[in-house]
Amino acid sequence: MEEQPMARLMVTETEVDAGFYKAALEGSGITVFVNGMEGSAFGAALDGPSEIEIIVYRKDLEASQAIIAELEEETEDEIPAWNCSCGAEVDEGFGVCWSCGGEYDAGAESSNSDSTSS
Repeated sequence: MEEQPMARLMVTETEVDAGFYKAALEGSGITVFVNGMEGSAFGAALDGPSEIEIIVYRKDLEASQAIIAELEEETEDEIPAWNCSCGAEVDEGFGVCWSCGGEYDAGAESSNSDSTSS
């Protein structure tokens, strides 16, 4: 089997960010490799900030960059906390479900019930 060339897409400092981007890319059919989450169980508290690499096949680099740019644009639009169709509660600011990779729908009901209609 022939090896495909790889490319570093980006670097994050947290496993949460790495998981967010990995789920979004895999949800779009892109194979993702994450390198650097091998720290101790105590994470940054003992090891200091880590560098977690998101790596993709070079052939998927351009499409991956476009997806990341779109995600970063979406998070600037202040996404409220929301409930995914899979039942997971997604925190404010995240446009992709941590559980299933589903995308935020502006018409979806917010998980915050601060406003009640009479």
